[in-house]
Amino acid sequence: MSQGQVENEQCSILIGDWLVAGLQKVKSEETRKRVLGAAVDLMEEGGLDAVQIRSVAERAGYSVGSVYKHYADIDALIIAVNSITLERIHQVMRNATEGLETPIDRLKALAHAYSEFSRENPKLWKGLFDHHLPESRSIPEEHKLANVALLSLIGGELKALDPSMGEDELAARTRTCFGAVHGLVTISLEERFAGLSGDTLSSELDFLVQRLAEA
Repeated sequence: MSQGQVENEQCSILIGDWLVAGLQKVKSEETRKRVLGAAVDLMEEGGLDAVQIRSVAERAGYSVGSVYKHYADIDALIIAVNSITLERIHQVMRNATEGLETPIDRLKALAHAYSEFSRENPKLWKGLFDHHLPESRSIPEEHKLANVALLSLIGGELKALDPSMGEDELAARTRTCFGAVHGLVTISLEERFAGLSGDTLSSELDFLVQRLAEA
C-alpha cells in the first residue's frame, strides 16, 4: 500500500470516528431532552411528588440508568425542571410589558403576569418553592442565573422609576417587591383565609405595586 493510500485510509478512519462521535452526542442530547420533557410533564400533571426517577424513565421510554446518565439524582432533575419553569415565567412576564410606556405600568403588568402564571400552572409554580436541596448541596449556577434574570425584570423598572437608587438599595427593593407580590399570590392561590381572587386580586396587586413603587 502506498503512502498516499495509507494516508487516505487513516483520514477515512478519522472521519468515521468523528461521525460516530457526533451521532452519539446528538443521540445523548435527544435523550436528555426527552427525559427532561417527561419530568416537566409529570410536574405539570402531578406536582413535585410525581417526579420520580422511575416514573420519568417510564414516561420518556428509557431505562432508569439512562436517566441517571444525564441527571445524577432526583434533586438534579427537579432543579432542571424548575429552571424550565423559571424560563417560562420570565418569558411570560417579559411579554406582558411589551408596548407599555411607563415603568409603573410595566411593574403592574409583571405582577399580573406572575399571578396569572401561578393560576394557569399551579403545580409547576408550586414545585419551584416546595423543592429544597440538602444543606450540603449548593444551587447550580445556571439555576441562580435564572432567578437573577427574573428579578432583573423588576429591578430594571424600579431603577427606571428612581435612577438615583444605589445598587444595594435596588437589590433590597427588588426582593421586597417580589416577596410582597409572591406572598399575595401564594395566599390567594392556596385559598387561605386572607386570600383574594378575581377582580379583587387584580386591583389589590395594582395597589400593592403602586405603594411599593412610591416608597
